Amino acid sequence: MKTAKNQKTKVYRRRCEELDILIYYRMLLQRISRHLSPEEVSFLMGKPLDFMTGIETFKIKSILAFDLFSMYRVLEVNSMDSMMPFGVELSSQKNLYELHVTTLADRVIYDMYKVDVEQDQKIIEFKLIDIRHDIDHYKVSTADEVEKIRIFLNEKIGAGFFNEERQPYEIHALCCVELKQYMQPKNLMLVLDELLQGSEDARIVRHQTEYGFGYVLTAHAKSTENK
Repeated sequence: MKTAKNQKTKVYRRRCEELDILIYYRMLLQRISRHLSPEEVSFLMGKPLDFMTGIETFKIKSILAFDLFSMYRVLEVNSMDSMMPFGVELSSQKNLYELHVTTLADRVIYDMYKVDVEQDQKIIEFKLIDIRHDIDHYKVSTADEVEKIRIFLNEKIGAGFFNEERQPYEIHALCCVELKQYMQPKNLMLVLDELLQGSEDARIVRHQTEYGFGYVLTAHAKSTENK
């Protein structure tokens, strides 16, 4: 890690084909353009919360087609062309890449370089700038939004919405439509975590499958597992 005044830079390295970096770039671009954190995208996909961070720091190197489609679906991307570089001629040669992630007071900068070992130089592939997702500048409106989601989901529990398993992106979409405003996924995550610890009648469980997790009322969890 390199450190300087008011900034920290972490460097991640990976040897891979050009196709892998293009897919990586498009995934990162779609997340940043929607102002979502890696944890929020992971949540909407029904993945462990460190899933997208694992991809973005090269800890997870194999990106499944199902995961690409899942991200395309939950982020409501216009076309799969925005996720996959269709019709582009790419070299199958493997290159060494370096990702420099610099955290500043108000933003995070992603610089991707292709390393030319023979020429002893680095060629910039792309530069993307994200916000600091760990800083909340709107605490009052955040608390108000959390309360709206809390009341709404408790009403939906009473109406039987969670009698069958519901996917995170499905719950999020319903909140946005019914409450007539965009709800931050991180705020929905907070309320769902509360409901995991709720009273017996209103408690839900997180049901894990090979494709991801969903939420279902505790009383109906066994019937969901038997499907």
